Amino acid sequence: MIHVKQLQKSYGSAHILRGIDCDIAESEVVCVIGPSGSGKSTFLRCLNGLEEASDGEILVDGVMVNDPAIDLNAMRAGVGMVFQRFNLFPHMSVLENLIMAPMQVKKMSRKDAVVVAEKLLLKVGLLDKIDAFPNQLSGGQQQRVAIARALAMEPKVMLFDEPTSALDPELVGEVLTVMKALAEEGMTMVVVTHEMGFAREVSDRVFFIDQGVIMEQGPPQQVLGAPHNERTRDFLRKVLL
Repeated sequence: MIHVKQLQKSYGSAHILRGIDCDIAESEVVCVIGPSGSGKSTFLRCLNGLEEASDGEILVDGVMVNDPAIDLNAMRAGVGMVFQRFNLFPHMSVLENLIMAPMQVKKMSRKDAVVVAEKLLLKVGLLDKIDAFPNQLSGGQQQRVAIARALAMEPKVMLFDEPTSALDPELVGEVLTVMKALAEEGMTMVVVTHEMGFAREVSDRVFFIDQGVIMEQGPPQQVLGAPHNERTRDFLRKVLL
């Protein structure tokens, strides 16, 4: 589903990604861990063209993401993205947040878009909030709406950029529950996260990124439980205290 070869990303003289190589299969869940500033979010944003790669190649479902001739909006319709800060439109109700992209990008009728929105809000446990506005919701509820909004485009891949880092601790569980359900349904997912318990329980593989490269990757029980790389061990000693 995702193929990345020698992905490089620089901002001026700052070399953020220094040669990322990976393949992610359909229905696979990959959790990406690593210290702040290591390139995790940049890697994720390159996967759907939010950041332009400086070099290398990225294919998602057979489409070359960093081809200058590509229709990025059409490509992104198949790649859902959930951010740290929800990014809901504050002046729109929950329903309007969900139906706007399917109507504008996929040319879906309002009636059909509303049916999809209702199903997805039921899925994330928020059908009763369909007419609410974002400022009337908790952080956890806003993030679940953001997940539903991404799913409304029927993506083949879901990207999550630290989706629980902006939440109060007691709200984290409700978002992770929705993400676990998606994983169980076979959604291909790449999740940048600090939630090691989630990574251990849900992921098929864990990538440890530091200094712009994948320093270690493998099943969660190996990477998190018996890492081979000394840098991975040092990182985990600090975060698993």
